[in-house]
Amino acid sequence: MAFAAAAAVATAGVACGGSGKVGTGQTITLSGGPSASPSARVAAFGDTYAYRSGLKVTVTKPERFTPSGTSLGHTAGNQPVKFTVTVTNGSKEPLDTAGILVTVESGDKADRAAQIFDSASGVGTPFTGSLEPKASGKATLAFDVPQEGLGRVDVAVRPGFGEEFATVHWAGPAP
Repeated sequence: MAFAAAAAVATAGVACGGSGKVGTGQTITLSGGPSASPSARVAAFGDTYAYRSGLKVTVTKPERFTPSGTSLGHTAGNQPVKFTVTVTNGSKEPLDTAGILVTVESGDKADRAAQIFDSASGVGTPFTGSLEPKASGKATLAFDVPQEGLGRVDVAVRPGFGEEFATVHWAGPAP
């Protein structure tokens, strides 16, 4: 339910016209370190979240898509959404991308959405390998969101293991 609390803060920011605007392109830095409150770790879709180490993460706004007939993870009646996660390694050490965890919750009850794997549509392939310093990597991911949950989609990204990698949320409505 931590996602629900963080998403509520983000949704309030969107409603108030604050930093929750979609596509603002802002870079948000974790001022309180990994122990910062969950509300300090909420970004708008399109914004970049910068960690003290120099690592940066950006999540695009989810968009609806139609999965191919060979996809896995889609349930009839739900709405598949896809988005791109970009990770830029501004640190001095390689980043093992196997540690990047992306989850999605939606709706007022913060229901966990199932990930969709669809190689025919180019979505669902996770990050693999190592990301060297000054390099960037992208993954286009898709999740199956119930129709009633499209008004509040919370994408949570934890870019690695350890205290320095706090989970950050990008939240707002899906189109």
